[in-house]
This record gives sequence, structure tokens and C-alpha cells, in this order.
Amino acid sequence: MVSIGKVKREFPPPAHFIMEIESYSQLFAKFDDRYQSGVFEAGGYKWRLIFYPNGDKKKNASGHISLYLAIDDANNHRDNNWSIYVNFKFFVQDQNENKYLPIEEAKGVVREFNRMKKEWGCDRLLSLEAFMEPSNGYLVNDCCAFGVEVFVIKSTGCGETLSMVSVEPAESTHTWEIPNFRNLAYAGSQYSESFTVKERKWKIKICPMGDGSEMGRSLALYLILDKEESPQPNRKVYAKFKLRVLDHRRINHSEKQCDQCIMNFSFRISFFFFTFFKEFVRCIT
Repeated sequence: MVSIGKVKREFPPPAHFIMEIESYSQLFAKFDDRYQSGVFEAGGYKWRLIFYPNGDKKKNASGHISLYLAIDDANNHRDNNWSIYVNFKFFVQDQNENKYLPIEEAKGVVREFNRMKKEWGCDRLLSLEAFMEPSNGYLVNDCCAFGVEVFVIKSTGCGETLSMVSVEPAESTHTWEIPNFRNLAYAGSQYSESFTVKERKWKIKICPMGDGSEMGRSLALYLILDKEESPQPNRKVYAKFKLRVLDHRRINHSEKQCDQCIMNFSFRISFFFFTFFKEFVRCIT
């Protein structure tokens, strides 16, 4: 069952083609078959509207208006097996309010036009009774208008594949010994030499006096990708790692583990932050 949309569109009118009909009663009386509009272009192809003022009798649509979108034979197709996928929408003008109402039949459905199927549309677009009812505004002063918007679905070849690959974790430990740590207290952030794990180069970054909101209250430690790494923008890697500060007396190592950490290459830094009391910092120096 075809229905008329309740949302009326005042501006803009149908984007691709409007068929205005004057002296509809004469057309109704003389055309017992169909009227074929002129050619218009949309989505890189040529199209026509096929209009049955008395309904498409082959589809048993007498007492209705039938309207179809047809791809024109003037299009140059590369082979006989061509297919064009289209989402289209018909409109009828409400002249009482000067707005266009969408025809809701097959809303959002993509149709395939090909050598064997060159027309798609509505057998019973409107009943003649509803069409000629003055209060609806479809036929005013023996004039009416229908429109269509045609959106051709073309593949751009753009996309991506997301996959999670289970790999054995790299059992690798890197130790960064920092002599004269006390002298770094006001030296700002420091970086270790690069080291390789799973074919990627990494570094450790340390902020002796903390970072951000914890400045002056804690020790901050980061794992970062070496600047020599040049992955594609916005790509990500999954990393599971553990950061540890060793207690030279072998009494109380302090460590934090980062599980399921996604490292974004566009920022290149994923960090794990942990706090030590100043007494502990003095202890390891």
C-alpha cells in the first residue's frame, strides 16, 4: 500500500526532476496509455519518468495514477551485463500549501536497474479519487506536479577490515638504569635509549617530578613509540605491558600493569601513571 508522507517539504523542491502538467483533464481524456517525460540526468545517468494518468492497466491499476522511473536507452553501458543500483523517491505537490510530499512506497529500498529491468515505480501511486479531491491540493486549476530524486549507489572502493589476531606475547624485559637520579629532579622529562619488542622500537619516558595534575607530588612513567616508527595515520596497536620501579634493597618493588591498552599512533603515547611517596623516591636514589 502506497502512502503519502506527512512531512511536507517547502524548500528545496525535488532535486533532480519536476514534471508539471497543465490541462490534466485533457491528458486524462486523451492518454489511455502512458506519457513519457523528457530526459534528465542524475547520478551520471539519463532517466525518464513514465506517467500513467489512468493507471497502468497491465498491472491492474485502473482508478489510480501510476508512476515509474526508467533508465533511458541513450546511456552507454560497457557490456550487456550492466547493473545500476538506485535509491529513489517520488514526490507530489500540495498546491494548497505549495509544498512537496514524499511518496513513501519502498522508502529506503535500493533497486537494481539492468538490461532486463529498466523501470521501477509505483503501480498505484495515488487513487484518482484522492488525486482529484480539492482539499488535498494535488490537482488545482487542472494543474499538478510530480517530482523525483534519484541517488545512484556507486562503490568508491573505500573501506577497512578489522581483525583481532591472537599472538604469543613477547616475553621481553628492558631495564633502564638512571644514575644520579636526584640530579634529574628539576631537569624535566627524560627518555631512555630505544629498544625493540615485536619488531617495534620503544622508549621509556620519565618525569621525575610528576606530570599534569600530579606535578610535584609523584613520579610519572610512560611507554612510548620511538619517533623512528612511521605507521599509517590513525592506526592502532594492542599492547600489554608492565612498568616497574625497582627497590634496590629488594624489599618492595613497585609496579603497575596496563592490560588491553590501545596505543593510538596519531598521538604515539600511551601512558600508565602511578604515585610514589617522596620517602620512597628518596629510598631508590
